[in-house]
Amino acid sequence: MSESADFFGDAKKELEAYIENRILLAKMQATHQLSQKMAIVVVFTLILTLLGFALVFGGITTAYYLTDLTGSLVKGFGYVAAFFGVTLCVLLLFRKKLITQVVNLIIKLLFK
Repeated sequence: MSESADFFGDAKKELEAYIENRILLAKMQATHQLSQKMAIVVVFTLILTLLGFALVFGGITTAYYLTDLTGSLVKGFGYVAAFFGVTLCVLLLFRKKLITQVVNLIIKLLFK
């Protein structure tokens, strides 16, 4: 009787240790995945911010360059504004397809 009591006592301790280890493993895996996803969000935010600055300053630089070519400040900035306007119209025309592509990309990144 004593052997079976020791067996079940030891089995209970091992089962509790196993469950604690599995819970710890699940927490560590969740933390790892969450930290990877957060890192992706931070990197994409930085990239988009830098891209935005590049577009703004590149547009201003291009406008001044076109001002020198055309001899008119209004024409230089007007051409750049027209370019950005046309780009915006194209993006608006294809927004549903672009949204689908972005959603698919986000899903792939999240469930990687």
